[in-house]
Amino acid sequence: MTKIIPAINAQSFEEIRKKIEILKDLTTYFHLDVASLEFTGYQTWQNAEDLNKLLTYQFDLHLMISLKPQEILKWSKENVKNFILHLEASTNPDGLLKMAKKTKRGIFIAWPPGMELSFFKKYLPYVNGVLILGVMPGKSGQKIFPDTFYLPERLKPILKPKQKIIIDGGVNRENIHQFVSLGVDYLVMASAIFNTENPANTYQEFNSIVKKLRVSG
Repeated sequence: MTKIIPAINAQSFEEIRKKIEILKDLTTYFHLDVASLEFTGYQTWQNAEDLNKLLTYQFDLHLMISLKPQEILKWSKENVKNFILHLEASTNPDGLLKMAKKTKRGIFIAWPPGMELSFFKKYLPYVNGVLILGVMPGKSGQKIFPDTFYLPERLKPILKPKQKIIIDGGVNRENIHQFVSLGVDYLVMASAIFNTENPANTYQEFNSIVKKLRVSG
């Protein structure tokens, strides 16, 4: 059953607050991007302590930063539901995953464009699923890579039944039906929601589209 998670890609905490405010009556669950200039060429908000000011909401943290194992601990706030990790950005991916597991949060591996499945296949038994990144890590609003539409079918045969697939990046009105038909679990949408005249109405509309597609499918 596909669900939509609104994503926030912001350069300041004030911008994060404003975007949450727009949808606060519709959802308390958000995907929050954390990107560093060194890894992605684009910098977002990165102050983990700000999460303590948002305890009425839950977040998936997409950590597009180079992390040492111990550094994951500062992000382990009570309102963080899942970590999404870029193991290719770490000099010690095994140690990072091991430390992340100790936080008792859900763990997803990011699969960005250009990364071979073989790189993270050995880690799959230890995580809750995979986030397929349809664009390069960093700024929202990028055009989706065509290969993204084929990756869920490559993943499904090697995932356990309870492991989930998330699609993040480039999901919009034109392609949402393709991902629903593939049976992915979550669609992360940022600019497709927030870069519209009425983001709250757009979010509700996308939820209605997904519901209708599930019924018709």
